[in-house]
Amino acid sequence: MSGLPQGHSAVTLETARALVAEQFPQYADLALGEPEIGWDNAMFRLGDRLAIRMPRIEPAVGSLLKERALLHRLGEGWTFPFPRIVADGAPGQGYPWPWSIITWLEGEIAAVRPLSVEGSQALAAAIAQIHEPAPADAPFNDEQSIALHEREAALLPALESLAAVTGPGGERLDAERALGVWEEALAADPPARAVWAHADLHPFNVLADELGGLAGIIDWGDMAACDPAVDLGFAHMLTDAAGMAAALAAYRELREADPAFEARARGVGLERSVRLAAWHEPLTAACGWRGLGSLGLTVSA
Repeated sequence: MSGLPQGHSAVTLETARALVAEQFPQYADLALGEPEIGWDNAMFRLGDRLAIRMPRIEPAVGSLLKERALLHRLGEGWTFPFPRIVADGAPGQGYPWPWSIITWLEGEIAAVRPLSVEGSQALAAAIAQIHEPAPADAPFNDEQSIALHEREAALLPALESLAAVTGPGGERLDAERALGVWEEALAADPPARAVWAHADLHPFNVLADELGGLAGIIDWGDMAACDPAVDLGFAHMLTDAAGMAAALAAYRELREADPAFEARARGVGLERSVRLAAWHEPLTAACGWRGLGSLGLTVSA
């Protein structure tokens, strides 16, 4: 992945092995795989069922600590697949930050393998479990805990930039209909209350199995108090229109939702999809165009 920030020099296979041996010797005999390097973290496969998650850069430490605290506290009763924290690692062996041992999830990112109708229904059931009422001291996410109208400053320039381009299948954005979706979302009543939300359910944080079923939800460091429509808004980029309709219906069966919920979810989905579709990286852009198609806002070539 080009453009990655320089990670800490101690994020190595040798350091990971030494940390496990020192702090959690019960896992020291498990095979340790080469790291998968992300922007914030490195992941080392540990045996068949576990993985080590190590922040590569200091700004990622706060997200790991928040993820650790919230998953320990909120995830105990969740029944859908997510990386459960098995052990809380501490600094050592020249590595300066906390790290975690987590359960390993098999699957392909939804950016590559979109969710099926059944997978979308399972995602909605997972979101419904997450969406417990958030307390007043729940974290505020600068991008996702905001009011809907605060998204407009990023949305409108991205809409304009898409007007002159085509999607991966030659499709074009119907800008007039997109603005109608946005105006409807802005006119919708705000949510009655905030809920706990994953707040970053983009297609690189959701895993699918071979048939498009839900295989897992990962990367919980952005959890915050949000409009319940936020997580369902992201879901437009994970599936097609049929899957999205099934997801919304499944969610409503499990959680009481206000009448304006779907309008706001479409607004969030539009803003997220447009911004990804305008991205320079092809796979990311394709996810944005998928979201626009799920919203019914594309025109075939």
